[in-house]
Amino acid sequence: MTLEALKDKLHAPLPGISGQREMMPSYRNAVSLEDIAPLNPRKAGVIIHIFQGPQELEVLYMKRPAYDGTHSGQISFPGGELEDFDQDFMAAAFRECEEEVDLKPSEQEFFRAMSWLYIPPSNFYVEPFITLGTAAPKVELDPREVDRVFSIPLSKLIDGSLIQQTSIKTTYGTLVVPAYHWDGEIIWGATAMMTAELVALLR
Repeated sequence: MTLEALKDKLHAPLPGISGQREMMPSYRNAVSLEDIAPLNPRKAGVIIHIFQGPQELEVLYMKRPAYDGTHSGQISFPGGELEDFDQDFMAAAFRECEEEVDLKPSEQEFFRAMSWLYIPPSNFYVEPFITLGTAAPKVELDPREVDRVFSIPLSKLIDGSLIQQTSIKTTYGTLVVPAYHWDGEIIWGATAMMTAELVALLR
């Protein structure tokens, strides 16, 4: 798939929860904004960066370092919490993306917002944004925020071959969840659900 063909497909209506559901852990339920409003969730924006790799389109992921927290060592998209000085979710996503992996707004083309998602274990409301790049990004990692970055060919995500049911230790105990497996890493939970909506949009 070329970048231009990708853009054509990305114009389709968002699948929303129906697209996210394929990778939704069993302990999650679809929720409405009215459901989560009383929880006063923290707010964040993340960047789903799709770029032209050496042979095909790839999607950028990062791994959080080990720390004493809910998402220790997990795979995520670059991005982070909305601060008071951020104009909106997209501004927060771009700012955090640059802070974490040095991928600047000028080096990526904003394309569209994706469906919001609520993360129960950390009480986060997240808005993802798709950006595009004509070449692999030259990243520089903030070791306090990022352990490593890697990318997955978009075609491998679309064909479903990376998905396995996987035992994961969570705050709810050890659960079997759907996950993408790539390069020794396990992508599950919110990041997998965002990926699943992207895949559903492109199929």
